[in-house]
Amino acid sequence: MKSCCNLKLFFVSALLLIGFTVFAQTDPFGDDILKMLQMNGSKGNTDAIFGQIVTRFKVAKPEVTEEKWAALKKDVFDVEVAELNKMLVPVYKKHFTPEEIKAILAFYETPVGKKLAEQSPLITVETMQLTQQWAMGLMGKMQGYLN
Repeated sequence: MKSCCNLKLFFVSALLLIGFTVFAQTDPFGDDILKMLQMNGSKGNTDAIFGQIVTRFKVAKPEVTEEKWAALKKDVFDVEVAELNKMLVPVYKKHFTPEEIKAILAFYETPVGKKLAEQSPLITVETMQLTQQWAMGLMGKMQGYLN
């Protein structure tokens, strides 16, 4: 009799744990933030960053095939970016309300929002190049000022 009660208690506990786990995994606000991160052009930005990383790696590892680079992107880089996006959710939750995220999502569904998302990777690459040139000039001016 006692083992029957223990078994029932085990099943009830297991069902409660499963129920709490499923409930804890339901986060519409977090899901909207992840959707926004997909829609806002950041995937294109991370793809551009991956391209720059690979360009540098190819100098040191010319023997690596294009298939291996593609597998690296899929198996390592994209997985890590997805994890980073999950880590960013609490940051966005701190600064935006669910209604604001929904409004941002609505913006990215407009023609100009889609254009911003499409152009964002190109703008990021150009901005990074320009910023690097600017920073080198700034460093030279700062060194000259200090001499």
